[in-house]
Amino acid sequence: MAKTDTYEMPPHGWTCFFCGDTFTTVGAAQDHFGGDLMSAAACQIKAGEEMGLLMALRKAEAELARYRVEDSDADRRYYAMQAEHAAALQRAEEDGYARGLRDAICVGFDA
Repeated sequence: MAKTDTYEMPPHGWTCFFCGDTFTTVGAAQDHFGGDLMSAAACQIKAGEEMGLLMALRKAEAELARYRVEDSDADRRYYAMQAEHAAALQRAEEDGYARGLRDAICVGFDA
């Protein structure tokens, strides 16, 4: 969850209105309620003793959120490759320009 999407913890913690459990740490509350407003509460998923299943679901939700804002590892590699390509094109253009200047200077003295 992005830092701009959080708010201060209430003095009593967060209480789920489905199951009545109260969570006094941010991590426990995020695990139960999910990373965004569209997530289902853990008690609604009925994970029961399957905490590993719930953790895998929350991890998948977080990764999906990164893809939605184009902040995945693949997106970062793509943008880095795009920037490297643009820099290489600029270097090639500058090298060609410099070569053209050298050729023009050499031709100018021979004439």
